[in-house]
Amino acid sequence: MKFNFKFAIIMFLVITLTLLSSVSCKRKPKLDKGEALSQAVIITKPQIKKFAETFDSSSTTTAFQTATITPKVSANIVKFHVQEGDKVKAGQALAQLDKTDYMVGKKAAEAQVQAAEAGVMQAEAAFEKMSNDYERYKKLKKQGSISESDFESVESGYKQTEAGLAAAKAQVEMAKSSLNNYNNQLAYTTIKAPFDGYISMKRGEIGEMASPALPMFEIVQTDKLKVDLYISELEIYGITKDSTAEITFDAYPDRTETAKVNYINSKVDSATSSVKVEFVFNNKEHIYKPGMTVRARLTLPEREHLVVPRNSIFTRDNEVGTVYYKTAENKVYSKDVTLGGSVEGYSIIRNGLDGNEEIVVGGGRQLEEGQAVTVIETRE
Repeated sequence: MKFNFKFAIIMFLVITLTLLSSVSCKRKPKLDKGEALSQAVIITKPQIKKFAETFDSSSTTTAFQTATITPKVSANIVKFHVQEGDKVKAGQALAQLDKTDYMVGKKAAEAQVQAAEAGVMQAEAAFEKMSNDYERYKKLKKQGSISESDFESVESGYKQTEAGLAAAKAQVEMAKSSLNNYNNQLAYTTIKAPFDGYISMKRGEIGEMASPALPMFEIVQTDKLKVDLYISELEIYGITKDSTAEITFDAYPDRTETAKVNYINSKVDSATSSVKVEFVFNNKEHIYKPGMTVRARLTLPEREHLVVPRNSIFTRDNEVGTVYYKTAENKVYSKDVTLGGSVEGYSIIRNGLDGNEEIVVGGGRQLEEGQAVTVIETRE
């Protein structure tokens, strides 16, 4: 029987590895129940650094003003003065509605005003005559020259003519109000632009009935554009009416515009814990269009921040992170912190640390609550 040299080598290696494994197991120290091996860690302390935070966000542009123009009266459309895309000035006529019915109503109202004014003249004459009689009868009564019944008859006539004059004057006011209403309706038959801008929508055809229920035009003002940014309530402190943002465009990556704050919302959105800030920038050349995607960079005023190295944040969930701190007994525990972004390799701590903790920054990815640690380096 031949000796299998290769087989002998394999068996020798297997026996050797088995013996080494047995020796290793015997040398492994036994731990008491609940005891854990000490973990080597690197620690540091939070620092105070002064710098200006930069806030980056994406958004879309919107027109500075947008108006949907709906007729205020019902009438047939007789003429359009503009088409979609046309540039218009404030007060410019956009369309003309049929005036016929309102002209007829105006003439009738004018006739009512004239009749009412004539009625006032007659009432004034009657009141003047009765006023003279009333004054004369008051003197006669005082002298005892007329009976009480005669005086009461004149006094009653005086009061009736006084009330008649007041009613006649009221009729004039009603007739004038009606005339003013028809004048307004006539003016409304000419549809006008409320501000400078462009026609972005036109609806209707000549001969159709325009109705207050159906929008006829939409006008947008685009010589200025708006960008809405939603800033965390933790970062809104430094934004004022004088703040600016640098705006870049996906469609024009080589162009940058400076936008100024136009409006800061007075309350925090409870769903997002953010504040809406509206920025405005000039678009006099009308290069940019409403709806374009933009990137906005806002630099906040310089101030002091409590920071820790970025690699000391072991878990992260939006604005909340977890750090491990070492106690005097050389054990570590986790602590949740509120984050405020990252700058130059540091994470900004908004809440959760007082600045005196010894924070783990290395060798701690497998740490557990209350685990013993050995500090191998302390970084300043």
